[in-house]
Amino acid sequence: MKYVVTDMPRDGALRSRAAQWSFDEWGSLYPDDSVQWYLDLYAASDQDERSLPICLAALNEDGAIIGTASLIENDELPNAPEPGPWVAAVYVDVAYRGTGVGAALIAEILHRSRDLGYNDVYLYTESVPKWYESMGWSVIRTDDSLGVEVTVMVHRD
Repeated sequence: MKYVVTDMPRDGALRSRAAQWSFDEWGSLYPDDSVQWYLDLYAASDQDERSLPICLAALNEDGAIIGTASLIENDELPNAPEPGPWVAAVYVDVAYRGTGVGAALIAEILHRSRDLGYNDVYLYTESVPKWYESMGWSVIRTDDSLGVEVTVMVHRD
């Protein structure tokens, strides 16, 4: 399977699909989320490639979006002492899961974070800490995010 990981395309339809995926996946857990919040995040990532946020997309050989991931300054985990940046909104289309797309998105996020001078990168996950551990992430702690237990993790360079 061929795909490419790149900056979030400026194509409105691709951005809308990624934003809808993210909202559908996490909107029920985070009441401040909206499709527009994700679209605004993507627009902010267009401003300067040498600063946060960074929003990526995985595109298949037909140019369709098949996954997305972002690196942001603050992922709004209540009372988190970690300084960031945070990996956020990692999503791969169900038809492409298990094909390496998610790992490629994470690898590119880590590459970009290192280019910006960050040694430690954080994330939290509700459901897949073992997947992140398989890519070198370490568990820091568990926490509560709006009534959902999450695992807070770090990737250190």
